Amino acid sequence: MKKALITSYLDGLRDRSKGASYTKIMRYFAPEMVSALVLYSLVVLIDARFIAHLKSTVLYATIGVTNTLIHFLTKIAEGISVGTMVLCGYHHGKGDSDAVQRAAVSSFIVTAVLGCIVGAVLYWCAGDIYRLLGIPEDIVIIGIPFLRMKAISIVLMFLFFSLSGFLRGIQQNYIPTRCLVFGSLVFVLCDYLLIFGKCGFPRLCLQGSAIASVVQYSCMLGTLAVAMARTDYIRQFMTSWYRSWSLRSAYRIGVLSWPVMCDKSVLAFAKMAIVRAIAPMGHVALSSFGVIKDIEMFAFVPAVAFAQVTTMLVSNHFGAGDIEAIRYTVKRTLILAVSMVMFILGICSWYAPVIVGWFDAHHVFTDFAVPALRIMSCVAVFDVLQVILSSALRGVAHMRVVLWVRIGMLVGVLIPATWLMSSIAFMNDFDTFIGVYSSFYFGNGLMALCYVYWFRSGRWRHTMW
Repeated sequence: MKKALITSYLDGLRDRSKGASYTKIMRYFAPEMVSALVLYSLVVLIDARFIAHLKSTVLYATIGVTNTLIHFLTKIAEGISVGTMVLCGYHHGKGDSDAVQRAAVSSFIVTAVLGCIVGAVLYWCAGDIYRLLGIPEDIVIIGIPFLRMKAISIVLMFLFFSLSGFLRGIQQNYIPTRCLVFGSLVFVLCDYLLIFGKCGFPRLCLQGSAIASVVQYSCMLGTLAVAMARTDYIRQFMTSWYRSWSLRSAYRIGVLSWPVMCDKSVLAFAKMAIVRAIAPMGHVALSSFGVIKDIEMFAFVPAVAFAQVTTMLVSNHFGAGDIEAIRYTVKRTLILAVSMVMFILGICSWYAPVIVGWFDAHHVFTDFAVPALRIMSCVAVFDVLQVILSSALRGVAHMRVVLWVRIGMLVGVLIPATWLMSSIAFMNDFDTFIGVYSSFYFGNGLMALCYVYWFRSGRWRHTMW
């Protein structure tokens, strides 16, 4: 008979004879933490801080809404990168250089076409996209030129992710990592110079942030091309790339990529659904959502890092046939991730007036955002649970389970819940905001329960490819 859930979990924490030790987990965690912090949180916070110095709630709300949309598109690009990495890695492991070249070139062409289509839609339909999200018209007017300039960087971003997938597939992952770090430094510098008009540059305000992102990805692609040209193994691909297009390789990349694209983009799309529900509340609610989202992303960096470690360790245990090690490793990474995230959120909640004040110079939305941040921090543990458990399922090749559970949450829970909460006649906008935003974490809690059920049922022991 199976032990009770809590008893089984506590036994797993106490028994250190099985699975990866805490020391080993933390050794893998440290570099992932640094990378995730620099690349996915600090740059966004610094950019938001610069925009906050312009002392305009409308501008701050605009960048918050637009970044939510960009995050959704980034997840789609990451999905293509994963598909490219898997296919290139498979052929690289077999020693088939010609197949690697066909996969890399086919991915680049497919990604270029998709990126151009996405960029064209963003450029020509910028206003319609904002209005579809229910954004106030004054934000739409400011956001249209901003999003159109961002569309150029989106195309460049898709190309960069395609090449990054190829390089990671042939075990040259240090090249895109260094380019990402370099690009982040370039962005911060250009962002400061162009937003505030320093060192002889024009003062472009919000538009300066969009131009800085174009410069960032241009520099990253240029640096990546130079690094590839200096690597002998890669240079041989670059001389005959135009003969390497393969429709079969393009199809296989699509087959590998679409589940990951859907999986990664579902939660990003969920945030867009929240934006759509709170947009009628105006600038204060949108700005509060933006600052809470950025602070939560900072606090969730440990969870993102532990998710990468979990997938890596679990996949290794699974390959070795050590089923018991998987259970103990997941339990340890889960308690570490929850402890770190909740500790950071606790600090952010305690100093919430100061932290939110960094992004609200005129104290316009601080009184709204501070209590909302504290309430959301209490239920954020559900998000940590589903992130770690879903990463463990990916490690045992149950990607489709993660995908369908997330789609079920979005369609069956989040969208109806946000519609219901925004339709109920609450006493004030704050109560409506809390109802809408908390429905996201309620959905995450249900996802975590589904993942726990799958683990407890033992079905994850069987491969699904």
